[in-house]
Amino acid sequence: MAEPVRRDAARNRHLLLAAARRVLAAEGPDVPLERVAAAAGVSRTTLHRHFPSREALASAVLEQNVADLETLATALGDADDGVVTLLHHALDVQVAAPSFALVALSDSPALADLARRTAAAFAPLLARGLAAGVVHPGVTTQHLMLALPMAMSALALERRDRGGARGTQAREIVHRGLFTTAVPAS
Repeated sequence: MAEPVRRDAARNRHLLLAAARRVLAAEGPDVPLERVAAAAGVSRTTLHRHFPSREALASAVLEQNVADLETLATALGDADDGVVTLLHHALDVQVAAPSFALVALSDSPALADLARRTAAAFAPLLARGLAAGVVHPGVTTQHLMLALPMAMSALALERRDRGGARGTQAREIVHRGLFTTAVPAS
């Protein structure tokens, strides 16, 4: 039986994940881990106790992003346009942290599970959107899963070229290709 996590250890993990989201988003995936530890108010030793590698930290942040996506998908279950809202939420996360697109394209088993969970979050919303006519006929979950990394890469380029822009062109192209509704206002 696993030992219970001490309250201070759980707090430190939470602080590290929150700091990693902020610091990696602001400075990119190659930021020194000392900056993440400092932003969390913990030592580098504490960081490594929780996350033995940069990849482990990035994976934990991605797992948290997917858990947030799953929570939002559940909340949107009764909305005909829930798939639209969820896709734009995923794009907003990408605009805030463009370096995560590179990690999301990895073929590691842990990230493959996150991709499966992401597809599962979209599937019921896609079915409802198709039935309501919000989604173009024939669009599948596989199309959404292919559109996400394509859009994420384009958003990262658009943000770089426009100095932090929200990625309106890439967002509009993806939206028009998948959905029958007007593109949401930025």
